[in-house]
Amino acid sequence: SDKEATDQMLAAEKSKTAELEGKVAGLESDQATLKEETARLATEVSQVKNDLESSQASASEAMSKLKLSESDLSSLKTKVQSAVSGGGFDLSPKSGRLFVTMAEPILFNSGSVRVKRDYNPTLESMAAVLNGNPSLRLIIEGHSDNVPVKAGVAYSDNWDVSLARAKSVVKKLIKMGVSPNQLLPTGRGEFDPLSSDDSADSRKMNRRVDFIVMPDLSTLISAARP
Repeated sequence: SDKEATDQMLAAEKSKTAELEGKVAGLESDQATLKEETARLATEVSQVKNDLESSQASASEAMSKLKLSESDLSSLKTKVQSAVSGGGFDLSPKSGRLFVTMAEPILFNSGSVRVKRDYNPTLESMAAVLNGNPSLRLIIEGHSDNVPVKAGVAYSDNWDVSLARAKSVVKKLIKMGVSPNQLLPTGRGEFDPLSSDDSADSRKMNRRVDFIVMPDLSTLISAARP
């Protein structure tokens, strides 16, 4: 009787041992599969990084080619100067682009994309310039400070906020009679600040829109081709 009980106990232990050995084998197999998947994902991530670096390099090269030379900027400024000066604006070449400058820049409250009514006179003057010069086209470039967008708001990041600010200005100008074909809204997020974002005043100046004269793109693209 004791031998029979011992045999049953040993058989039960052998069964448990076999079951545990099966689980260990399964875990080892899963671990091997996980290692393979990890290696595959690492390869994909490396490829994506390489593609991204290549794309960034190509984009940087294209942008450098599309920037105007000093002589081209001077020529463009001469063509546009009389048009914008009539509205009380000036022109300022910067980094290969021609900016329309004004006495008071259009700024935004933190996290806001609403254009304040105080800026209506400035925008009305801009609309008059554009309406009087149908061939003049402007890039309306929105910007933000470096404060992250709060969770739960309508915009996912500062790129969205900056573009929404540019679109708000564009919509105002269109309501004032400007043709949509003369306006191109873009956003730069927090990546082209006027000043450091280390104080409330500097962050305020970075929450802005810029007005940039759009040159003849067909000529620029032709010049950029190798």
